[in-house]
Amino acid sequence: MVEQELLTFRDLPGPPSLPVVGNKLALAGPGGPNRALQQWNDRYGSTYRLRLPAPAVVTSDPFLVNAVLRQRPETFRRSPRVTSTLQELGIHGVFTAEGEEWQRLRGIATRSLNAAHLTAYFDTLTRSTERLRLKWHAAAAAGDRIDVLDEMMRYTLDVTVGLAVGYDLNSVEDHGGGLSARLPELFPEIGRRLYAPVPYWRFLPSASRRRLAETMRELSDIIGTHFEAAKARIAGGAAPANFLEALAAPEDGEPELTHAELVGNVLTMLLAGEDTTSATAAWTLHYLAHDPEMLRRVRAEAETVLGDRRFAHTPAALRKLELAGAAVREAIRMRPVAPYLAMQAQQDVVLAGRRHALKVDAGTIVFVLLSRGAHHDEARFPEPGRFRPERWLGAGPAANSVTAPFMPFGGGPRFCPGRNLALVETTLVVSMLCREFDLEPDTSAGPVGERTAFSVFPTNLHVRARLPQPVSPGRS
Repeated sequence: MVEQELLTFRDLPGPPSLPVVGNKLALAGPGGPNRALQQWNDRYGSTYRLRLPAPAVVTSDPFLVNAVLRQRPETFRRSPRVTSTLQELGIHGVFTAEGEEWQRLRGIATRSLNAAHLTAYFDTLTRSTERLRLKWHAAAAAGDRIDVLDEMMRYTLDVTVGLAVGYDLNSVEDHGGGLSARLPELFPEIGRRLYAPVPYWRFLPSASRRRLAETMRELSDIIGTHFEAAKARIAGGAAPANFLEALAAPEDGEPELTHAELVGNVLTMLLAGEDTTSATAAWTLHYLAHDPEMLRRVRAEAETVLGDRRFAHTPAALRKLELAGAAVREAIRMRPVAPYLAMQAQQDVVLAGRRHALKVDAGTIVFVLLSRGAHHDEARFPEPGRFRPERWLGAGPAANSVTAPFMPFGGGPRFCPGRNLALVETTLVVSMLCREFDLEPDTSAGPVGERTAFSVFPTNLHVRARLPQPVSPGRS
């Protein structure tokens, strides 16, 4: 093996920084941190430095990214800023846990989200899907403009709360002021706190933060009540039908979770399941609305596979909707909703990169850009700027390029355990909406953009839904 030149933080290029705040203001600027990190990558190369104001390293070098992900959780842990922000809101579960606690919670989460439970989860999925279908028919009949992200957030929130707790939130139909209206406020607040230069919420009480505290108390009560019912069902011999019931069925030797752990883990599932899945579904519908021919192909597939059924009702039926699933994966490539991770080195470590080795000191924050290859690896993704779902049919693009990483669900030991559920949920709703409607983009509120909260969301993403016109004879 050829010995690599060893670089340190001081050897790396990077943008100029300001006194006291370093580069934090630039990360909080227009477009959010993702845009800034990508632009700096264009200017300074695959590995560069920041000051936040403490030293930080950013890399899209595929060798360094893989090295960091493989060495979690022993050598690298989640950024303490992320962990402390979530824990201050009462969100502490498998996402924020480290060490032995993470090992225990990861096992529980993986068991509850594995493919064997997806059949039991379909009752919740189909209930929410039917409500959304009827709601969009009413909007189509009225000619209303549809806020796609808001609709997908309500849909995925209902599904996630149902799968997590067994509670029918029904925010798809309920636009009142109850929990269904307040719960979505949690996720933008997380994003604001993560990237705020100062912890303003500790000094400036407001009505929104009082509402947030009320939301957390109500959720805690719901989780506690449903957990007692879950324990009774499991004790009676029932198989787990939701995440909370899986938590009520620990394996031999596992201690029962405390109430705080229950709340933290359910909120972790809500955060991961609602946030990223709603953005992915919205982006998929955005691209299909701009590609009527692909939308019609997704519709034709659903009609062939499902017959008289309006949407897939079993995992087996859903697996046959290959083009709908490919459209979802292509939207993930085009607009990855979790394009980077921030971690902290727990000890001094030397990482082997593509061309250079990098010495990372203990305490250094490392941002790994997980999806740089989505638009920069033209060997794996020819014509990367085009929406081409066909590239994901069959085996899909080979993941052996060293140009740049594309790991939308992370990698290493902390690979996202909810990947299967996210793809199932998104494919189901996208296929249903394509079967039922023609979608027309509506930019009357302004062009579609994006913002970073906990994930990267679309902004101003609106469509109008129309009932499909019959295909005239002679048209294919």
